[in-house]
Amino acid sequence: MNLRKVISILIGFGTIGLLSSVLARLQGMFFPSSLQIFTDPNLASTGLQFTIKLLCVLVSCVLGGMLTTGIGGSIRENLIVGGLIILVTAWLWMSTIHPFIFWLSLVSGVLPAVLLGRKVMYTIQTRAPVLRKRNSGADS
Repeated sequence: MNLRKVISILIGFGTIGLLSSVLARLQGMFFPSSLQIFTDPNLASTGLQFTIKLLCVLVSCVLGGMLTTGIGGSIRENLIVGGLIILVTAWLWMSTIHPFIFWLSLVSGVLPAVLLGRKVMYTIQTRAPVLRKRNSGADS
């Protein structure tokens, strides 16, 4: 594995971690109780907050998959990033109050979201030259 692929894994993983933390902080600014839903059993039934958190993490995974692919990662590097995020999610699951459906949705959604990001970036990369060629031909 060359340096570019290792860097793509690190940046993809870091992007998911950083972006999901930033989005959780933003959610906490709008809904202050959302920062305690994993530690306070009385708040564990707040379905809307869990849905927002789930969507934020999955969007972070899509963007992380896009960056991993954009930097030079292939399917293997995206699988590594997704696997690392699943391990982090499993660790968090074990250290918090267990809203089972949230964690199950998160664990089962991480890898497809990362691979969706890969597919989006791959599509952009493969179609960009065709679009440039088509546009440059129209200018002539």
